[in-house]
This record gives sequence, C-alpha cells and structure tokens, in this order.
Amino acid sequence: MNFKNKPQVIAFLLLVIASNMFKCQTEVALPQLSYDERVIIQGVIEPDSVPIVHFNRTVPYLSTTTDAAKLVIRNADITVTTSGETDQLLLDSTYRPLDCRYDYFYKGGIKAKHNTTYTLTIIDRAKTYTATTTTTLTPVTIDSVSYTPAFKDLYGEHEGVITYFKDIPYEENYYRFEMLRAADVSSRDVTGNNRDLLVPCLQEGDTIMYREIGRSVYSDENLKSQQIKLIIEPALTHQVVVVIFVRIQTLDKSTYEFYEQLDGQKLSQYNPFVEPVFIRDGQFGKAAAGFFGSMIRSEPVRFEMPLDD
Repeated sequence: MNFKNKPQVIAFLLLVIASNMFKCQTEVALPQLSYDERVIIQGVIEPDSVPIVHFNRTVPYLSTTTDAAKLVIRNADITVTTSGETDQLLLDSTYRPLDCRYDYFYKGGIKAKHNTTYTLTIIDRAKTYTATTTTTLTPVTIDSVSYTPAFKDLYGEHEGVITYFKDIPYEENYYRFEMLRAADVSSRDVTGNNRDLLVPCLQEGDTIMYREIGRSVYSDENLKSQQIKLIIEPALTHQVVVVIFVRIQTLDKSTYEFYEQLDGQKLSQYNPFVEPVFIRDGQFGKAAAGFFGSMIRSEPVRFEMPLDD
C-alpha cells in the first residue's frame, strides 16, 4: 500500500493508539445471578483412625463468604456403618494457628478396620446423601528422602523435597505427599499470599507441628511396579535446618479424581493457556460435589531439610 504522506499517517495512527491507551476506563458492575446452593462432602476412612467428614455448603464465585464457620452445615445427621456397627458422627473443630481460624468437621468415635466396606449416610434438610468405600488399600514403603535447592515445575523454580518409593504391583494406585514439621513465627508462606507471616497467631517462642498435604495427586498409570520419584515444594520457608517426617498417602480412585479436578482448577487459574476444569459429578451424582473415600499412609521417614542457600 502506497501512502503519499506517510509521516502524517504514522503520526495520526500513533495519536489514535495513545488516545485509546489513556482514555477513561469504565467499571462495569457484574450482576449477581441466581445461584442454586449445592453441598460439598469430603469424607475419608483410614484404618486405625476414626471417620472424618467435612460437610459444607457452596457459595457463588463472586461471594465474599470465606469463613469456615459460615460454610459448615450444622445439625446434620451423619453416620458411617458397616456390618453390625453404626458410628454416629458429631460436629467438631480444631484450631488452625496458621490461618487464625477453626476447621469444622464431623468426627466419628469408632476406629476403622482394614479390608472393610463402609457406608456414609448424611441426612440434612429432608435430603439424603449416601456413598460407600472399602479399606483395601496397601501402604507403600518409602525407600529414601532427599532434597534439592531448585527444581522447575508449572509454578516456577523452587526448593523441593524428593521422595523415592516403589509402586505397589498389580494394583491401580494413587498417591499424595504428606509432611509433618515444626513451624513458628519465622515460618513464611512460600507464595507470599497477602501476608508476610503465615503464622500471625503465634507468639515469639511458640512452636506448632504443621501437617502439610501435597496440593497435587498422582496416578501410577504407566508406572506399574516401577520406582517412583516425587518432588514436592514445601509450603513454608525455613531459616534453620528443619526436621521433617515424610509419608506417602495411598488413595482410592474417588478421592484421587476429586483432588485431581481441584488441582486442575488451580492450574487453569494460574495459567491462562490451560483449559478450565469443572468438577464432575461423582459418587453423589448431581445432589452433591465431593467424595467418600479411603486412604492409607506409609510409615514416616525422618529427614533433616537443609537451608536453601
């Protein structure tokens, strides 16, 4: 294309671009559409532990309600049954100093057994939710734990705890990392999410034991009976050498599928090029989101996590 007055044309185009960049921006208020509240159930059975079930209501995406005390559904009738035995779960809570809030859940009183089928029944506001799980999972044996000051994944470069173990043969298995460590006022959130200290409710000299659960879950697909290497970024920083106790959780398929979808949602929010993930109907169909599953943990392995120099 031939312009006789090219300098004038270029100047005009630059003026148009600049005016578009600096013109007033209009804020548009998004209307709050009607929302059908849905419950979410997260229940797990572990041999030699009592049943724990989180029973909460969901809220719209733009809702400002994040207080666990307002999300928990109270006065529900929740039971876990097996042949000849019924465990009535009662509402309970534990304080979480890292978040300065309480965690609410329904807790049973009868320890679960291995190789047993359990049925969860929840009755709330004339609605009934039910699902079953069987405690047939096999724990892995951790071969060793090590450390790397830097590794890269989809979330960037950071330090990592490396866990080695062999996949359980002849089974369809799903795994998740778990770590127990001490935390105090010097411990900081590695993501720096909205606050400098992750433990603002602790005083100088206070120490708590913090159980960190890996944000991702893993399938042994294409890794049957092979040696597995998991590299996990710790959630907290540390300023001194920290003693940690590492476990590997073996999960059933229902538990794995739910947390895999949650992990996919987080990744799609972090990376705009990842296709959005939606929570699919699970054991409770369209009546509720969530799962009722089983897990078993490996024996803990002690490891001294060095300083990240």
